[in-house]
Amino acid sequence: MANKIVLLGGRGMLGSEVYALFAEGNITALDLPQFDITDKTQLAEAMGDCDVVINCAAFTDVEKAESQSALAHKVNAEAVGNLAQIANRKNIYVIHISTDFVFDGKKAGSYAETDPVNPINVYGQSKLDGEILLSQNHNLYSIIRVQWTYGKNGNNFITKLISLSKQRNSLKVVNDQFGSPTSTIEAAKVIKEFVSKKSQGIFHYAAAGRASRYEIAKFVFEKLKMKTELIPCQTGEFKTAAQRPLNSSFCCDKIQTLLAEPIAGWQKPLETFLETL
Repeated sequence: MANKIVLLGGRGMLGSEVYALFAEGNITALDLPQFDITDKTQLAEAMGDCDVVINCAAFTDVEKAESQSALAHKVNAEAVGNLAQIANRKNIYVIHISTDFVFDGKKAGSYAETDPVNPINVYGQSKLDGEILLSQNHNLYSIIRVQWTYGKNGNNFITKLISLSKQRNSLKVVNDQFGSPTSTIEAAKVIKEFVSKKSQGIFHYAAAGRASRYEIAKFVFEKLKMKTELIPCQTGEFKTAAQRPLNSSFCCDKIQTLLAEPIAGWQKPLETFLETL
C-alpha cells in the first residue's frame, strides 16, 4: 500500500518540488497562511493518520532571525519537538530538512555527519535545536542537511544575482565562502527515495563539487551571457546582521550509498535551471 504522506512547508522552494514529484500519490501539502506548524493542535490534526511526515517548513531568513530569534526558535526548534512527540506516539516516519549552518565553517575539508556542530548565527542554532529535539523525542526519522539550495519557487542566491545584475553595471561577490549550489529538484528526488526506503539517521546532501560564491556567479553570468562586471571580494566587506560560515562543503559519501544514482556535479543541474528562466 502506498504511503500516506503529509508535507509541511509545501509552498516553499523545496516543498513545492517535493509536492510536484508526489502529486500523483497520496500526499497532503500544508503551509502558511492556512497551516501554522507552531500551532500544536493544527499539527496534531495534520498528522492524524499519515505514515510519513516530510518537514520542509522553516523560518529561513538568516538576517531576520538575528532580531526575531524567538520566532525562529519557535518554528525551527519548538515546532519540530512537538512534531517529534506526535510522530513518536503514532509511529510516523519523519524526514526533516536541516542546514549546513549548524557548522561554523572553520573546517578545512568537507563536513561529515559526525563532525562537531557549532552554529555561528541564530538561524543555525535554531535549526540545530530542532535536530536535537527531534532526536530526543523520536527514533524513526532522518535528518537531511542541505545547502545553498536554489529553485524556481523562492528567493535564493542565483535568482538574487540575476535580479541585481539587471539593476547594476557591476556586482561584488564573495570569493571566500565555499559550498555547492544544490538544485531543489535534485534534493526532492532524494527525499522521494527516503520515503520508500525509510532510511534513518543524519545525512548530508549537496551537489557534487565545491566552488566559491564568486565562481558560481561567474558560471551563471557566462551561461546567461550577462554583461554585468563581477568583482571578487571578502565576506568581511559586507556588513550583515548574521555571520556566515565560510566553508559549507559537505561530504556526501553516507547518503550516496543509499541513492540509486550518483550525485551529479553542481554545474549540470544549475545549467538546466538557468535554461528555465
